[in-house]
Amino acid sequence: MENKIWRCSSDGKENIVDRLINESGVVRSVALYLASRGITPETLGRYLNATFADLSDPFRFVGIEAAVQRLWQAIRNRERILIHGDYDTDGITATALLAWVLERNGGLVTSFLPHRFDDGYGFTPDSLLKALETVPGGKCGVLVTVDCGINSAEAVQKARELGIDVIITDHHEPADELPEALATINPKLDPVGLDDLLHLAGVGVAFKLSHAFVIYGRAHNEGGYTTDMQEVLDYVALGTVADIVPLLGENRILVKYGMEMLKKQLRPGVNALIQHARVESNIQPSDITFKLAPRLNAAGRLGNASSALALMTADNIVDAYEYAAKLDEFNQRRQAKEQEIFQQAKAQVESAPGFASNMSIIAAGENWHQGVIGIVASRFARDYNRPTIVLTIIGNEAHGSGRSVGNLNLIKILSRCSHLLTRFGGHPMAVGLGMAKDKIGEFQKEFEKCVREEAQPSDLINYINYDGVVRLGDFNEEFFHYHGMLGPFGHGNPQPLYLIRGLEISRLMPIRPVHTKGVFTDENGESCDFIAFNKHLDMGTRWDIIGQPQINEYYGERKRQIQVIDFRPSAD
Repeated sequence: MENKIWRCSSDGKENIVDRLINESGVVRSVALYLASRGITPETLGRYLNATFADLSDPFRFVGIEAAVQRLWQAIRNRERILIHGDYDTDGITATALLAWVLERNGGLVTSFLPHRFDDGYGFTPDSLLKALETVPGGKCGVLVTVDCGINSAEAVQKARELGIDVIITDHHEPADELPEALATINPKLDPVGLDDLLHLAGVGVAFKLSHAFVIYGRAHNEGGYTTDMQEVLDYVALGTVADIVPLLGENRILVKYGMEMLKKQLRPGVNALIQHARVESNIQPSDITFKLAPRLNAAGRLGNASSALALMTADNIVDAYEYAAKLDEFNQRRQAKEQEIFQQAKAQVESAPGFASNMSIIAAGENWHQGVIGIVASRFARDYNRPTIVLTIIGNEAHGSGRSVGNLNLIKILSRCSHLLTRFGGHPMAVGLGMAKDKIGEFQKEFEKCVREEAQPSDLINYINYDGVVRLGDFNEEFFHYHGMLGPFGHGNPQPLYLIRGLEISRLMPIRPVHTKGVFTDENGESCDFIAFNKHLDMGTRWDIIGQPQINEYYGERKRQIQVIDFRPSAD
């Protein structure tokens, strides 16, 4: 892999750093972190101390009052409410959350998740009919989409013809033609008025609808009196972190309190999931990303997400452990398929003419498992820092998944290639698409051309952004006091990362050969433990490192430690 360029995020913000130190009394290392994220003395209090009460009024969404009025009407009239979700963690948790709130207030609810291969993605006329087959009597008065539906005009029209009122909740990019639903709740429909909510996940939008539902019910003596919205924040944390949306603004508040709910493990399904994944009690967002979400996603990736929804809604621990065991099995199968396809795609990509000079990557294979090509695309985008499309060829059709890098907008690029596609959609950073098999070669050339025209040089440069230059002595008790207030950490709100120069290894400790563990000592004689995963650092060399300070707790003993993210020999 190429050497990464180190870039200081606090450069040019020295004035903010000084103000945070002098006016707010924070230590310099923390001030560097805050300044890098645009936090000033004026906004510091809200950033550090945001509470559940700081969430904005859900009635800011146009149409949300009509939506909750209709839901309460359905409950009064004993009409069936059908929730149409999606098969990833975001869609699964959004479905479970809304069902929990409605059922707790007397709603007759049926939940439906489409089958990835039989039904495809999203709310479609076919998935509508299939969902109605799961409803007692085959009829419902209201249908609510979660994490889908914003571009489902045809399906909404079909539902209206059947006498069903449709409420759409979604967070995906809307097309030019909007469905004629009773209400459409999506922050991207009002990017100016709801600019602080644009990064809500699907489960975050479902939370907003549920919150408005409870507020309206209490105000109009309909119900909601015993519904504590903080009880569903474990769902919100799982879905939000899994969907890799920025943990900023309201997302940060929702996930902050959602992590506290996850740690309590009050829900049988959450408890079983955490225990099967062998996650420690002090669960972190990274545990969702690498251990919990892959298990919830695995069922949907292999076809049917119903086991994951059953786990999230289980009302007893026996059933929950049974479903969690199934998800473990699905995840192991997913991992095996992913590795097999990745190796095949890697051999294809690296042997292709022009690989070294191309700015994009496209791989295609016969009957590659459709449920894991998105993960394979993510691995290529991460490892090679290039926008990637991975296609599986089934008969005469190719179905694909894409991942981007930097600020490169894949939706914009695919719109320029749309004459070659049968479908495309998603987010700027993650897309799905389809095309005829005989168009793959032409698409490959057109995609590369469009990437070259749209990409900025910075999009394809492999940077490591760090918060500032510090010394080992800066990682003191006061720093770690603030460290606990800066999270939750994740996409958009990364862990503090610093450049530390001129370190010598004063001691090495036994560890697996691919890693390095030991003690750094700086020129002032200050020492600190370090760990470097999949990296080899020698004694006898002075190192400059990019490091992540953390507390390592081992058998009850807490010690400060630096995780080495990147390193190079000191210049002096």
